Amino acid sequence: MSEISAPSPGPSLLIAVTGGPGASKTSLLAQLASAQLARGHRVEGVLALAGRRRAPDQGAEDYWLRLIGSDQEMSWAVRDESLTPPYFFEVETERKLRTWAEHLATLPPPPLLVLDEFSKFEVMGQGLMPLWPVIAATQPQVVVIAVRDGLVDALEPLLGRKFDLCIPANAPDALPRLQQACEDYGEWTRLGLYGGAAGGVEVTVGAALHAGKIPFTGLAMSSVQAAMMVYAGSGLSEPGRVVWVPFISAGLKALSPAGSRVRPMIAITMQGLLFGGSVQALGWNVISLALGGALVGAWAALQGLVLQYLMLGKDMVKAYDTAMLWVAQHWGITAPGLPWLLGGWALLHAAASCGLTLTAWWLRRPPAMLQKIIEQENARVAARTSVHPFHRPWSSRWREFAHWQFWLPLLTVSAILLAGGGTWESIFWLVLRFIAVACVFMAVVSLVQPVRWAEQLRRHGWWGPALAMSSALSRRPAAKK
Repeated sequence: MSEISAPSPGPSLLIAVTGGPGASKTSLLAQLASAQLARGHRVEGVLALAGRRRAPDQGAEDYWLRLIGSDQEMSWAVRDESLTPPYFFEVETERKLRTWAEHLATLPPPPLLVLDEFSKFEVMGQGLMPLWPVIAATQPQVVVIAVRDGLVDALEPLLGRKFDLCIPANAPDALPRLQQACEDYGEWTRLGLYGGAAGGVEVTVGAALHAGKIPFTGLAMSSVQAAMMVYAGSGLSEPGRVVWVPFISAGLKALSPAGSRVRPMIAITMQGLLFGGSVQALGWNVISLALGGALVGAWAALQGLVLQYLMLGKDMVKAYDTAMLWVAQHWGITAPGLPWLLGGWALLHAAASCGLTLTAWWLRRPPAMLQKIIEQENARVAARTSVHPFHRPWSSRWREFAHWQFWLPLLTVSAILLAGGGTWESIFWLVLRFIAVACVFMAVVSLVQPVRWAEQLRRHGWWGPALAMSSALSRRPAAKK
């Protein structure tokens, strides 16, 4: 099969309803359209009405088309055994269909678009296939296509992408699965919206606070991330999906001018795992939100030390004990032990973040400042563009080594160990370990390609997270190579 790349632009969610002739594909699409119309949603598309069939597993003598929302029926294909394939397509109907497709481009993107059906004619570039580029350019949200059995693989290269879902028309739960996919689409785009807004706050406000060396910046930003997860997760059918909000935020952080910084990206990702894990384990309630907020705050307090421990190992603890012993001997001050000091520091952050998380839960909606950021994020949907791969020069990916803050823990611990009688050989191995672990972190972060995340997730069947990620990325200005 030829390589498949996502069209630009195109549908956000592409579903195939598969089955042979007479498998009730048209009836299923009609039921889905009727259900969505009854809920007040706009539906566009074409239904194929089959005439008499010579045999249950053969094509009909003729086909008529009906535009959804219209009583107009148009003759589409008439069986003619002298042709190969044995159908003649009405030229006038083809003209009317193109007019309809071009008219869609003048309207807002349709929430649901159904096409009935894609068969061997479409594989050969006939039938409805010539309309696909025009239809895809309207950026429909959910597209459901009736596809003859065995033709999915052949159609995907022509459509320019893989189907996100393939549902057999004769499956007992086919209609509920289609309806659920439409509902899930709304939830995943909501998560993409909040993830994009959270990423925008991190890239702008967070970067400014970090640059200004404002105290407790990590606590402030982690609390904002927790609040965003509360607002995004309220009302979700599966609250555990909220874990993707910080993943999206971290992905956008990778596209920022400071995207190569290791600590912020690790912090954002861990916040999502901790908060989402709490919600997944305990459900969506005040207890899980309070625990999730507390864990987010505690991680904000300890992440720096955790990373330093990974790079410096037990020498960091040894240096601290040496420093505390020196203070106690020369100043007559009894310093608290490391576990007590870290525990108190983490508890302070946990209490603050927990309080802000519960405040967000009590407010139910973001305060004015955050609401404005979310509305600005939503306003970009109307002008979204295709997502271009983002390439960062290798020299800029490793610029973490140029920050003096990066080397400060190593220099501090080395100085204390030397003052306490440590050898230069031990310092050499400490430096080697520090640089080796740092290089591993840098290499992992340098490989972060948010656009590829979306592609890989979609390729492995995780269309929801892929949709949330790609929708957030599509609202960012196109990255330049």
